[in-house]
Amino acid sequence: MKKFIAIAICFACTSIALSQNKANLGLKAGANISSLSNADLKSKVNAYGGIFLNIDFTDLYELQPEVSYSNQGGKTKENNDTLNLEYISLSIANHFFVNRDDRFFLSLVPSIDFDIDDSFIGLINRGDDGGNDVTFIDITIGAGLGYRFDNGLAIEARYKRGLIDVYSGSFHSFESEQYEDENQFNSVFQIGLSYRFNMSKKED
Repeated sequence: MKKFIAIAICFACTSIALSQNKANLGLKAGANISSLSNADLKSKVNAYGGIFLNIDFTDLYELQPEVSYSNQGGKTKENNDTLNLEYISLSIANHFFVNRDDRFFLSLVPSIDFDIDDSFIGLINRGDDGGNDVTFIDITIGAGLGYRFDNGLAIEARYKRGLIDVYSGSFHSFESEQYEDENQFNSVFQIGLSYRFNMSKKED
């Protein structure tokens, strides 16, 4: 009963917040430049993309829940083999504007990333139950800056860092004691574009 009441209160508060503030859907996409810490890997370039709900709370603050796909990993230095780590990311972007007339904003973005390969969809596609032995969940923290144009288009750069060791157990794809003695964390620089659809009603 207490859980039901708590959920109902959260739902009511969310509904009130959305009704009293401008909420707009949007799309985002761009490039990842990713690698792993404490690993003999070069950075690799791949893509990310997703959807978001942008909520204006004040002239200086926006809340932006996001759901996105992110291809991360790196490349070996010797034979240029690619390590692909694919995630579905659930993020809460906090945008802070310097002043009400400024289009520049700073972002603080905590996220929870889920490894696709070890998910139900990934196991079905693989046709086995082995997964890739990468830690299923990664908690990340990101920060960045951006610039939004009047037409809803924005350009943004972010850096995000994983807080959980990428490899679960003793699995690794490289012959080195380094991976047994040290932890490997995701390190990703992102740059891309987003577009926020204007869903607010026009005033007569």
